[in-house]
Amino acid sequence: MTNISMLRSLNHSEYRRMWFSMLAMMSGLQMSFIAQGYLAYDLSNSASVLGIVYGAQAIPMLLFCLFAGVAADRFGRKRIIQLGQIVAATIALLIAISIYTEYIVWQHLMVMGIVYGLVMAFTMTARQASIPDLVPKADLENAVALNGVLLSITTTAAPGIGGLLYALAGPWVVFSVVACLGLISVILTNKLSPLTPPSQPHPPVMQEIIVGLKYINGFPALKILIIMALIIALLALPFRFVLPVFVVDVYHKGPAALGFMMSMMGVGSFIGALIFAIKKDGNRGTLLIGICALSGIVLLLIVLTPNYISGLILIAILGITDAGRKITIQAWIMKLSKPQFRGRVLSLYMMTFGLVPLIVMPVGFAMQHLGGRWVIGFMALILILISILLGLSKSPLKSLK
Repeated sequence: MTNISMLRSLNHSEYRRMWFSMLAMMSGLQMSFIAQGYLAYDLSNSASVLGIVYGAQAIPMLLFCLFAGVAADRFGRKRIIQLGQIVAATIALLIAISIYTEYIVWQHLMVMGIVYGLVMAFTMTARQASIPDLVPKADLENAVALNGVLLSITTTAAPGIGGLLYALAGPWVVFSVVACLGLISVILTNKLSPLTPPSQPHPPVMQEIIVGLKYINGFPALKILIIMALIIALLALPFRFVLPVFVVDVYHKGPAALGFMMSMMGVGSFIGALIFAIKKDGNRGTLLIGICALSGIVLLLIVLTPNYISGLILIAILGITDAGRKITIQAWIMKLSKPQFRGRVLSLYMMTFGLVPLIVMPVGFAMQHLGGRWVIGFMALILILISILLGLSKSPLKSLK
């Protein structure tokens, strides 16, 4: 597979509209992520509050993600996506107004986290479940890789822009831009087809959830992919959420430096997305285990070398591993899942991301009392150990080519 073949998914008009709408939406979310974290820490000067603000996103993702999967398997996915985009743009505009009028308190940012968690639960599940319907089966892996490139682009450019806008014009400008990007995303998805899932009998919602969970439990390869996503969510991904603490307390830098560091992770993610889009042969399951181990090693090196320049290089490598994990896991989940179960399977996968803000809460409290380097270092060691154990075991992952 070449870079050119990777881009052929954009030849499909429906996928192209979805891709550009997601580009606008994710750019806004990444800018919001930077502004929300730095503003929360600026208002409170507390790692614990930072953990609470981000942890608030976990509540709706954990409570509603499985219901979002049922919705994606029942209703028009375009309607779900557009409603979520409108809600996200509205809350960003309200935060911008509260900052401009000087009524902002960190609790407002916590509410924003809750709303964003709800939006992410429904819209991201609907988007991911729609991808196999937007491109031919032969282009599915290309489309997933191109989505990875999109996430890498937004992670690269948006945080830097958000951090720079925050430093030069203030946080209210950042959230105003986020609201505008949400509106653009709504306009771009307006011409999509309804993206209605396959017609099928629908039992009561809870029964439908149980059927979906039984389907996953009876599919060993699918189940281990979800478990791997969960392990990564608990041990590797929280570092990005507590990065403001590292930038302020370890590197002694400001919001622009935080944005640049996030951008470097995006550069790594972009490179990683290209690598894994081009790479076609080899044992993807074994490679996935190796990538997880490398993530732990890089996190450990970040802890052991508290220097901003070396941190930029290491976090770019961390971005490469992040892209490799996401592309590999998502592509195989889509390939292995039957169409009638796809929304519920992907909702459980998305639920693992909902656990990230939740784990940030105790991580934030631990960092407040023990220090960020000790906490992240401990999590890195656990990730390395689990990767080694998986590598030595007879895991179903090893059968994924």
